[in-house]
Amino acid sequence: MTQLLSSSRAMFRGWWVVSGAMAVQALQAALFQGAFGVYAPFWMAEFGWSRTTISLIHSLQRTESGLLGPINGWLINRFGPQRLTSVGLALMGGAMVALGFATGIGTFVAAFLVMAVGASFCGILSLMTIVVNWFERRRATAMALAGLGMSIGGLTAPLLATLIVNYGWRGVSIGSGLLLLALTLPLGRLLISEPEAVGLRPDGAVDGPSLAPSVAHGPTSGDLAGSKVAEPKGRAAVPATRRALRSRAFWLMSIGHSNALAIVGAVGVHFVIFAQEVVGLSVTAAAALLTLMTVCSMVGQATGGMLGDKLDKRWLAGAAMLLHAGAMAILAFAPGGVGAAAAVVIHGLAWGTRGPLMGPLRADYFGRAAFAMVMGFSSMIVTVGSVLGPLAVGLFADGTGGYVWGFGLLTVVGLVGAAAFFLLEAPPRPGTPRATAAGAVSVAGGSSG
Repeated sequence: MTQLLSSSRAMFRGWWVVSGAMAVQALQAALFQGAFGVYAPFWMAEFGWSRTTISLIHSLQRTESGLLGPINGWLINRFGPQRLTSVGLALMGGAMVALGFATGIGTFVAAFLVMAVGASFCGILSLMTIVVNWFERRRATAMALAGLGMSIGGLTAPLLATLIVNYGWRGVSIGSGLLLLALTLPLGRLLISEPEAVGLRPDGAVDGPSLAPSVAHGPTSGDLAGSKVAEPKGRAAVPATRRALRSRAFWLMSIGHSNALAIVGAVGVHFVIFAQEVVGLSVTAAAALLTLMTVCSMVGQATGGMLGDKLDKRWLAGAAMLLHAGAMAILAFAPGGVGAAAAVVIHGLAWGTRGPLMGPLRADYFGRAAFAMVMGFSSMIVTVGSVLGPLAVGLFADGTGGYVWGFGLLTVVGLVGAAAFFLLEAPPRPGTPRATAAGAVSVAGGSSG
């Protein structure tokens, strides 16, 4: 009876942590990441910027985020994701207030980059690390639920557009920053870094050791090697990360993820502009299509998370990339109203299905001890796509006056990303020779595979 109650409490606390991660993702999507495309036409109108300039500003933010990846991984390993998330929320809120007072491109970019640093600290790397620490058996489901926050935040796009039209982008930016500052403390307290910090176990387990203890509570001597020998805090992450970086799996996953974010980033930056200039929609109608995309993403997350705990994540991610490519082909070659609606449905389903799999997929291969640092280094590669995707589409649009070449290129990018996921070999299972050979990375074509 005592064990049953203990397990129930652990699971209850874990799902509350997931709800906190969901809330942070929702705020980021509603006020910053998903809001960029809604703000963009208003910035262009006030400052006289071109589509390329808007793309460059977005690319600067993504470049900064990517370069911070390894640093974020180290900071998480050193101070814990809970503290880093709180600092990030505070930085992001303060910078959004400052953005509302920007007078030109210099002050705008300065505030925007500080906001990007905050968003990186309280972003997907910190939140993924927290959720990965709390769940093992139901990791994909938990990640999918946390990722729903991004979709929930995206549902506010029409409301955000209406607020900007009525009150101006500056007032909305200042108000958004104040809201983030007000929520920093309560959300920070909710996002406990790992279950061991409160006397619990992943998934609410009460018997036997965890398969992969978290970094903050004595990581094992290498989740990749499958050892159960505890080491001092953070020490195991270094050799495990080195082995991961030498594996074929690390590079294939990073390339596939990078190509996915090239598409996601380009759609986020350019879709509202595309819908206005090519399809002939108003900004509020274009924002409504973004809402439809978000709803489809939520459907994908609800099914993708459950399927990810039951089916092969590699094939699910590859299939989603094929859908991404199909959506870009529609925008390039059938850019009418019906085509735009079909593309956002397909893209939303692909995004929702694939997104929650990226963290659990890496955890399957590299474990909890190396997770934060592996994700940090991977973000440097992933950033290449998220930077070049929107920038390439913007350059093609300014150079040719249309979006055919840009979205056509992204179609090819999506197909290459699908191939990367399909080429992954199965991850090693605990207790198998591949998982227990000390010092060898034999995952997905590593040194012994």
